Amino acid sequence: MIKRGDIYLVNFGKKYNSEFGKIRPALIVQNDVANRNIDKVAFKGVSVIPLTTHLCGGNVRVRIDQRDHLEATSEICINELCTLDLSRIDFDQRLTKLTSQEQQEVDLKLSQHLGLIQG
Repeated sequence: MIKRGDIYLVNFGKKYNSEFGKIRPALIVQNDVANRNIDKVAFKGVSVIPLTTHLCGGNVRVRIDQRDHLEATSEICINELCTLDLSRIDFDQRLTKLTSQEQQEVDLKLSQHLGLIQG
């Protein structure tokens, strides 16, 4: 079962203009209630945020050091939040899981990006 804070390989498909493309690591940000019930609903969308190895920092990036099956130090691109069909996620191997400190940073930056809190 997928869980919020897990990182898997995701097929973002063909790159379109400034959108992310190709198969790349992505963070599951969808809540675990929705994740547990995904088999019971018709629309099997999962909210994810892609990672990149092009490191630049900033208010919409969270750095994740290389570890477990994540092959390179990467950044979570908060401003690229999207929802994709469950079939785009490769569940053969979880690459890694966020630490509680990393999850807190993602939550804060995502809330700021969405305008839920002032940043």
